[in-house]
Parts: sequence; structure tokens; C-alpha cells
Amino acid sequence: MNSIPDLFGSLYFAALDDQKFNDLITLAETTLVGEDGHVEEFEVLRRECERHIAQAEKLMRSLGPGPQEVPGRPVFDVTSSGRIEAPNQVARELFALRGGERLEHLIDDPETATLLCRFASGQVEHAPVLRLPGKDTAKPLVLIVETAEGDGRARVAGMDVLWHEAAERAMRVLYGLTVSEAEVLGLMTIGHAPAEVADLRGRSVETVRQQIRAILLKLEVNGTQDAVHLARAVAVSSSSTRQIKPSGPAEGSLVLSDGRVLDYAEQGAADGEAVIFLHGCLGGRRLPRGAATALERAGLRLIAPARPWHGQSAGCASLLQQPGAYAEDLLALADHLGLATFSVLAFDVGAIYALCAADRLEGRLTSVLCAAAQPPVFSLRDFASAPQQQRIFATLARVSPPLLRYLSVLGDRKLKKEGRSAFAETVLGGSRADLAACKDPEILDLMWTGHHFHVEKGSDGFINDCRLIASNWIGKVAPLKVPLRFVHGSEDVSIQAKRITTLAQNFQAEVSWVPGAGHLLPFSHWNAVLPFLKIT
Repeated sequence: MNSIPDLFGSLYFAALDDQKFNDLITLAETTLVGEDGHVEEFEVLRRECERHIAQAEKLMRSLGPGPQEVPGRPVFDVTSSGRIEAPNQVARELFALRGGERLEHLIDDPETATLLCRFASGQVEHAPVLRLPGKDTAKPLVLIVETAEGDGRARVAGMDVLWHEAAERAMRVLYGLTVSEAEVLGLMTIGHAPAEVADLRGRSVETVRQQIRAILLKLEVNGTQDAVHLARAVAVSSSSTRQIKPSGPAEGSLVLSDGRVLDYAEQGAADGEAVIFLHGCLGGRRLPRGAATALERAGLRLIAPARPWHGQSAGCASLLQQPGAYAEDLLALADHLGLATFSVLAFDVGAIYALCAADRLEGRLTSVLCAAAQPPVFSLRDFASAPQQQRIFATLARVSPPLLRYLSVLGDRKLKKEGRSAFAETVLGGSRADLAACKDPEILDLMWTGHHFHVEKGSDGFINDCRLIASNWIGKVAPLKVPLRFVHGSEDVSIQAKRITTLAQNFQAEVSWVPGAGHLLPFSHWNAVLPFLKIT
């Protein structure tokens, strides 16, 4: 059925062409309002596409989970005929492997290669230990042949656990390394010299040497070799999939009356004036370190609950229809923390929850500040100027939730496979201001770790946020009785300025524009946002 590729082509490629995208919106909106024309044709396409999705999901469920691998460890199979199969991502990157290659591509010694093939076929009982150079560092790495599968294959795995994300997080938590210092240590751990680290990170050698000196001080070791040995030990001990979180009073959770868990984190002054931060659909719930310092100096205590379906907070189906019900969670959190009153800083989708819940917080809520708020959607044309990936997900939220779910899962896999370095371009491509902001390693790290926070319990948080973003939620808001202000970036291409102006006029509220800021406003320009928390 040729129409299926046509539908996918419309979703992906029409976003690159304004006329095609407008045609897609017209087709989608005629479906939504029930007008004549292409409605029947579009419904047939949608049902057929969703049928294929259901079949694919059934097949994936029937396959079950794959083997659990230790993060950072290269693994691949060798057949009795001398071919390499199923290299994992680490092996592909470390040795430039592709499945189906001859073993000679990897091993120069013919005798060793022959012995490994004989072991795979069951002809001999002992397998050789391999010492292979990494393609980037030429450092020899020890690999052992763990098993012969009994089907003419042998499993080869690295004896050393290499650097991985959990190790990086562990070093930052245990020894107070900055993001940059942890990345430098990681590159040293896999064999890069300081000059190579400088080249890979686009920094001067002297800058890298200064970072190395800071690392040695924090680790309390005598030299780089001791630092590397310690880092490798941490890499081994943190190689499980367990999430490592900072200890202390900065994070906590409570069990709500209906049995759900609400997860929260704090920044700023521990005994300061309470501000509840309602996070958005990207970036997580932690502001940059500079913002945390400024909050502490201003005597403000920022409390950031993980909204339902995000972090470790459980979902709440009723919020899809009644986002104002989130007020009950906020009141429970305030009671748990002993807050008599509090203000709200809301970012992106968080602004929808804040505005819908405000009337139910009467007597406790003192003010609301909405940064880069998501306005209600009256027409899909509201997204005509947004970056292409946002166009696609906003359209699907209105047209086909099952396809939205499928693409969100694929998108998450793509982001994690490509890694931190490609994250900004994939998610924020088309927004010059936000791409410029992500050149700051700390902001990029907040976006990258924020994505993992948003999908920690699966894709439901992202999917439901998309559905709320694409809805006309304004009818669910009661008149506000507390001071309200909007602050927005002048270069936010995700949301047209006139949409924010219209939203603010609806509440008779003021909009403050931050020159040069994009949608990542509270992360990139927090120093322009925080002063507005003192709304009077």
C-alpha cells in the first residue's frame, strides 16, 4: 500500500517545506472538524499505519528483553567461519567494527584467529586472550572469550569496563567533579593524552592541564595514573543500571493519599522563601549552578517536584483531562515541607499546570511567573513557525496518539544512541538561540540529563505533555487572584510572540521580553528571569 510511505513522508519531510506542511495541516484539520473532502482517505491511511504499529509492538514484546550488558564493555560474537557478528555500540566505536566483517579485520595474528574459530566450533577447549588496540588511542585492551554458544559462535568481551555515563555521574557525586572535569577524566581513562583531550574538547592544552590539576586535588591522588586507576575502579562499581543521585536533603519524595509517589528536588537557600518550580517538557528540573547560587543569595528556596510520569513520580490519568487537579499534589507537597505559602515559577508545559491549578491554591499561592509558557492551541497553524521536529509531534498529538507514542519511543532510542554531542541539534535544530545556549557544556548537560529524567519511567511524560501542548486548555483556567507575569525570549522560535501576547492579554498580565533568549530561557538567561520572582 503506497499510501503508508506517503503518510510517513508527509510527517517527516513536509516539515521542511512550508507549502507541504500547510497542506498537511489542512488535511489534518479537516479530519478534526469532520468536514468533507479528504477525511475518509486520511482516516484509512491513519488506521492502516496504526495497524502496522500495533503489529510491530506485538512482535517486539514477543521477542522479550535482550541480554543485559555491562555499560562501557565491548562485546561481540565470532563465528566458526571467522566472521564478526553482533558487535555492541562500544565495540563498534572502539574497534570500528561492523557486523559481518572477517576476523582478519581485527586480529593480525593468523594463529590466534584460527584458534578462536576452532574454539567457536567446539574443536578445542581453550580460547586465546586477545590484546587489541583501540582505533582512537591505539591503547591495547584485553578481551577474553567468555563462552562458546554451542551454535558455532564464541562471545568475546572486554575484560576492562571502560568509561560510561554512570561512571561519570558517580565521579561527580562522589568527588565533586564538574561536568567538564568528569569528561576530561573519562577521556584520560580510555587512553587519551592531555593534548588529545584538548583537541577532542576544542580547548587549549593549558586549560586541560589546569582541569587535570583540579581533578587530582579533588581525588586526593598523586598523579594522573592514580586518577585513572581510581576512575576505572568507580567505572566497574557503577556499571549497573541503577541511577546514582546526589545524597543529602537536596532530594526527597512523599507518598500521596492515593498511593502515588511524588519525587522532588531543591536548590537555593534551605530555609528561604519557597518557590515551587514546575518544569517543562525538556531540560529537567535543575537550574544551572549559577542560578542556585543566586537563589541562595536572594533567600529563595526552589522546590522542583517531578510532574506525574517524570522522574520517579507516578502518573495520574485524571490530569490529562483536568490539569488543574495537580493543585492537590502541590498542596500535599507544601504540607509535607511545612510551607505556609509559596510562589510558582513555571516553565514551558509547567505553565499550563500552574495556570490551571492556581484557583485551587488560593490562600497558599502568592504569585505566578511563567517563563517560555506554552499557550493554548486553537489551530495547528499555531505551530507553523516552530522547528520541524516540534511541528511533527504537535501534529501527531492532535491527529494520531498511537503514532505519537511509536515515534516518541523511536526518538528516545535515537537520542540515546547518538549521545550528548548530537542532542542539541536533534532536539533544538532550527533555533539559533537555543543551539548557541547549548554551547555552554553545563546547559547541554542539563538538557541531556534532563531528557533521561523526563523518560525515566517511560515515554508517557513526553507523550502526555505533547497532548497537553496541542490542546486548547484555556477553558480549564479560572480567573486568577494572585499577581501573574510572563517572561519570554525574543528569539523563541517555538512560540510566536503574538501567541504569548494574546495569552497575557487574556489574563490582563504583563509580558517581559528577554533579548536574545530562546525557549531555554530559564536555563540560558536565568539571571534575567529570577529577579521577576519578587512579584508584587
